[in-house]
Amino acid sequence: MWGPFGFRADELAQEVGAERVSITFLYGPRYFAPVRYLVLFFRTLLLLSRAKPDVVYAQNPPVFCPLTCLLYCRARGVRLVIDHHSVWRVKTLGRGPLSRAIGFLEGVVARSAYANTAPHRFWADQLGSMGANRVAVVHDFVEKNRHPRDGAVRARYSGRPLIAMCSHGGHPLERLESEATGVGRVEGVELLISGPAAKLDRRLRQMTLPKNVKYIGFLQRDDYESLKASVDMAVNITDEPYTLSHVLLEYAASSLPVVSSRQEVVEEFFGDSLLYTDSTEPDAVAAGVERFKDPSVLADYRARVTRWYERASASREGELKTLRALLNR
Repeated sequence: MWGPFGFRADELAQEVGAERVSITFLYGPRYFAPVRYLVLFFRTLLLLSRAKPDVVYAQNPPVFCPLTCLLYCRARGVRLVIDHHSVWRVKTLGRGPLSRAIGFLEGVVARSAYANTAPHRFWADQLGSMGANRVAVVHDFVEKNRHPRDGAVRARYSGRPLIAMCSHGGHPLERLESEATGVGRVEGVELLISGPAAKLDRRLRQMTLPKNVKYIGFLQRDDYESLKASVDMAVNITDEPYTLSHVLLEYAASSLPVVSSRQEVVEEFFGDSLLYTDSTEPDAVAAGVERFKDPSVLADYRARVTRWYERASASREGELKTLRALLNR
């Protein structure tokens, strides 16, 4: 993959026994894109020529990564499978000439690859409309949180009766302001915001956080898992389109009731296990959190998301069996 990190790539590589390699150059600013992609093109061909893999599992976007891998696979006669983290043309690029050009390339690689995978049905349908070969849905997954509920962890972060958390990576369509303002209007609940300071600092400095909203910084994995096991609920409000946020799976793995923004792919996947609300209205967020102050409602949604996780766990092996078959040379 052409990027510095990727939960999905890490998880799938571990499940199928693959070597996961991330390469990047001048990552981030769009004005570096031409230079970045040219350098990564040559670095990827060099990497593949040295490693000589029998199967290449490449991630889109950017489409130039699987396109580069396609050139290698055709020359070497090896199998290419593409994981479409998203369909770049649909999610990011609008309707202009660039979108049409990228859409053309995505169609070429999807039809030329041996097989294609997607993290949810919406992207799979988009790939099908392009004529993609052997499209399989392989949802993201998070192993069950084994940390116990810990009163000392709760006391370290908050003294209020109920504790909510939200975790953000810095995407501009994450509605951090709606979350903070909404929970700020609910008495007896404290919201803990976690995430990297480099991504969130600018937005946080532009906000005046209510007294019951606290930024706790970026937590190391063990501390983060302990916190998820010990709080009462989570809030995840975002307008990022066509996206199953990875953090929703983390909350489900911790049996956390969640107040979530409405999103078609989220509602299709999680069903009634989440409490949905309007992403643009702090009052709607506040109303959702207020409902969770009722112990019976909170317990009901904890049971719902626990049942959902059990069903998702049961179907996981079938998806991995399909993926292993696609990758088996």
